[in-house]
Formats: sequence, structure tokens, C-alpha cells
Amino acid sequence: MLQALHCYPMKHKKLQISDDSNSQQLSILLNTSKAISKAVDYETLSEALLTIIIEQAGAQRVLLLHSQGESLILEAKAKTTSEGVIFESVHCEAKWDDLPKSLVNNAIQTQKLLYTNVGQQNSPYDIDPYFQRFSGFTALCVPATKQNKLVAIFYIELSENDDRLKDEYLNTLTILTALAAAAITAARLQTDINEMNQQRQKLEKALHLADASLAIGEQISRTGSWRWELNKNTLVCSEEFCHIFDLDPSHRTISFADFAACIHPDDKKVALDRINYAVQMETAINVEYRILKADGSVLYLTGQGCPVFDSNKLVDYVGIVNDVTARRTAENALRAAQDDLVRMCRITTIGQLASSIAHEINQPLMSIATNAGAGLRWLHRSVPDLQQVSASLQAIASEGQRAGQIVQSLRTLTKNTRASLNVLDIHDVLKGILAIARREIERRNVVLVMQLNAQSSYIRGDIVQLQQVMLNLLMNAIEAMSEVSSRQRVLTISTFTKDEQVIFIEVEDTGPGISDEIKDRLFEAFFTTKKDGMGMGLAICHSIVDMHGGKLSALARQPVGSVFSFFIPLAKD
Repeated sequence: MLQALHCYPMKHKKLQISDDSNSQQLSILLNTSKAISKAVDYETLSEALLTIIIEQAGAQRVLLLHSQGESLILEAKAKTTSEGVIFESVHCEAKWDDLPKSLVNNAIQTQKLLYTNVGQQNSPYDIDPYFQRFSGFTALCVPATKQNKLVAIFYIELSENDDRLKDEYLNTLTILTALAAAAITAARLQTDINEMNQQRQKLEKALHLADASLAIGEQISRTGSWRWELNKNTLVCSEEFCHIFDLDPSHRTISFADFAACIHPDDKKVALDRINYAVQMETAINVEYRILKADGSVLYLTGQGCPVFDSNKLVDYVGIVNDVTARRTAENALRAAQDDLVRMCRITTIGQLASSIAHEINQPLMSIATNAGAGLRWLHRSVPDLQQVSASLQAIASEGQRAGQIVQSLRTLTKNTRASLNVLDIHDVLKGILAIARREIERRNVVLVMQLNAQSSYIRGDIVQLQQVMLNLLMNAIEAMSEVSSRQRVLTISTFTKDEQVIFIEVEDTGPGISDEIKDRLFEAFFTTKKDGMGMGLAICHSIVDMHGGKLSALARQPVGSVFSFFIPLAKD
């Protein structure tokens, strides 16, 4: 039958109960307190408690259980063997094959000490599957509570019978489990604190590593991070941000005014206007500016920032600033190299036209000499014919102007000047290039066909660069036909407009044409089919046309030859 705290007395040899029971209880509790005080962690405490129960209560087997929701967790167990007490820390879900379910559940529900003599008396617990398998022992289930809260359950098996139990024994066991409840609560709390500290240390270590990695990444990429606290109008900056702006890294919080003071005077108004506009619109910040350092050097920076909202209210901006000075320097050097390369390509092309140039200049010079001689003869006649002298002088002036135009065209083609987009007549540009290339056209026995059908020919562009494009296309067409002997060499230059938006310029030849193998590589840098070519002419032409908002393309001409064409937007009124 069920027995509670007030049970039948039992004499137990291990407890050695004397008439002075209070002294005996005090001794047991003192030993328990000493053992608990030496426990450094929960596992050590569990081992001490189970060992005390076995040694002091004469138990054969003890289980330490913990109720967790609807589950029962077995945390530790101990048993007596011929070699002494064997302790094992488990922490797993309890199995009802190892303990009586009915007895344990009843103790959990009532939070009272319960015991039964298995196989000795008729008891409601006799039908428990565990007790049907085992008999001849006393089973106790002792809840350990603190402030009416169940902390743990001790399941104890004694080899002695029920008539050996006494009130002193059970009272001592109850007090012992009360001490255990307090100790277990403290140990679990300390374990939780230790785990939290370990987790905090891991997080701090991970954060430190992340900060270190971020700092290294910022140093490598020359990128500084910042947070702009709008209500304080201050910036919290990273160490690399301070290095970029020559600020003291030990003071990472600066005013927005201090930041603005670093911006180059020529860029300050534009940069601050863009930043303030982004804040007013509550949008992302994207700005490029320069800063002027204390040593007089200038850095090129780009800045990006994202707005941070709290309850739909803009509170902060977070972002980065990137030092792009090295990239800008490289871009400027590349641009200068490209300009030099373009100029060298022009000079190379002009060199190929050296004989034509000499011929073009020689013609006006010869005409000047002829007209000068004629004018002198008319002047030295017995009766000078002043009308003829005037005509000769006018012819000299006209030919001199023509020679000057030829020289000026050559000078503009070879000058190293920046692109200047102005409104100009593309037909005039084309005619100027034809004047330069006319001698080469005649020398190669090329028939020139002009079809300038564009109604409007005014575009906005750089005359020198467009001259280079046309000169390259003309010379390529002439050279492509140099090996042709079985058919007439015809160079056709056409212009036409489309939708009154763009003007097309086409250069057709009757040369060998463009094969499928090379048509996709025509505009690649350093690709050439010429024996002495550099492979830069068409690549540069493609870039120039693209810069003017147009497109250069090539295709095969039917039945023979090739067609190179490009379009440029017409100038708006």
C-alpha cells in the first residue's frame, strides 16, 4: 500500500539512529553541507548527493531525475557494487524500463515522499510493470522542492524491508533533499551563468575577429565605414575612415562640420548639396568629391550611404567612403596613353599619305609660281595690263589660301588636343579628308563615287576625331583594293539620314571583302590583317564613333567588297 511521510518505523544500520536523533541528523546534514560546498559544478554536485544517499541511507541504487515539460530527464545515476559506489552522469530521457512510472508520476504530482515495499504488501503500485519484474526491495521517490517548486526527483531503492524504516530516517532524508534542492538550484543557475559567460566570450571573440577582419579589409580596399547620427549631427567613424581623412583614430566621433571642412573647396558646395538633398528626400547618398589633406595632397573619394528608419522615421545614415585616388590616377594615365596612341595612329596614317600630301601642297605652290610669273610679264609689258596683273594676284591669293587650308588640316590631324564637341557639317569634314586623300585615290587608279544624299548634315562632334575616322576608313578601302586587278576599283561614299534623327556615312569598296572568320574581330584592339598594321585603327575609330553617340559596323558587300558604315545623331536646332 501507499506510504507517505508519516510511515511505519524501520531500523536502518547505516543511519545508526540513537536516542540522540537530533545529533545524528546534524552530523548527516553537516557531512552533506561539506560535500555540497566542495562541488565545483553540477556534475560534481550530482555525484556528491547520490554518493551521500547511498552511503548514509544504505541505498543500492539511486537515480536523479528532472521533470521537463511532459518529459522526464535522467540526469545521473549511482549504484552499489562489490568495488564500491559507481556514479554515471547521463542526461537523457528516462526509460520506464528502469524505474516505476506510477510511483514517480504520483510523487511528481503530489510533491510528497512516497515509498512502497515491493512484493511484501498489497499496494496500488504492484501492477506497475517495473515492480512486476523486480521484488524484494523498498522503493522510495523523494521530490526535492524549493519554494514549492519541484527542482528534482530522487528515486531510491533499498534492500531492507518496510519494518526497518523510522520517522527519523525519513525526516532526515526529507531535510537532505531540501538541502539538495537548494544546492541543485544554485548549481544549475551557476551552470547557466557559466554557459552564458562562455557564449558571451565566444560572441565577443567572434565580434573581435569580425572587427579585426573588417579593419584589415578596410585597409586593403582603402574603405572607411561611418554612421551619421542625425539628431546629434555627428559621425561615428571607423579607424580607416580616420586614416583617410587624417583624423585622430582615438577619437572616432566627429561633428558633421569637421567632416565637411575636409572636403576640397571646389567640391564642397556640390557634395554638400547632394548629401542634403538625399537627406531631405530620405534616399540613399551617392557622391564623389575630393578632400584636401594637411600636406596639400588631394584624394579622390566616393561615398555611399543608406538611410536607417525607426518607426518610419529617419534616424541615421550608415555607409562607406572609398579612396579611389589610385584608380583615378590609373584612369588618367590610361586616358593619356590612349590619347597618345590615337595621335600616333593619326601620324602613321598621315605618313602613309606622305606623297599625296606633298602633291597637294605642291599643286598650289606651282600655281602660285605660275601666276606670279604671268603677273610679272603682264606688269613688264610696254603698256602694263593691270587687269591681268590683278587676276594673277587674285589667283595667287586663292592658291595660297588653299595651301594654308591643306597645312591646317594636317596640323589638326596630328595635334594632341582634347576632344571638343562643336556643331559642324559632316559633309565639309568629308570633303576636307577627300582633298587630302585625292592623290592616293588617283595613284591607285580608284574610281570615286560620291552620293551625299543627306538632307541635313549638321552634327555635334570633334572635327579632328571625325577626320581620323573618315581617313582610316578611306585608306583601308583604298588599300583593300590595291591587289584587285580583275575588276574596276570603285570607292563609293554615301550619306543619308534616318527619321531626321541620325546621319549615316557609308564607305564601300570592291576589294576582297570580309570573311566570316574575321568579321567578329574587326574592331578588336591589336587585331589586323595587314602585314605592317598595328591593329588599332578600327578599334580607335569604333571608340570615337561610340563617344559621339553612334555606332560603327562592317558587313560584306554584294557581290564583292565590303561596306563600313557609321551613324551619328544630328544636331538639334
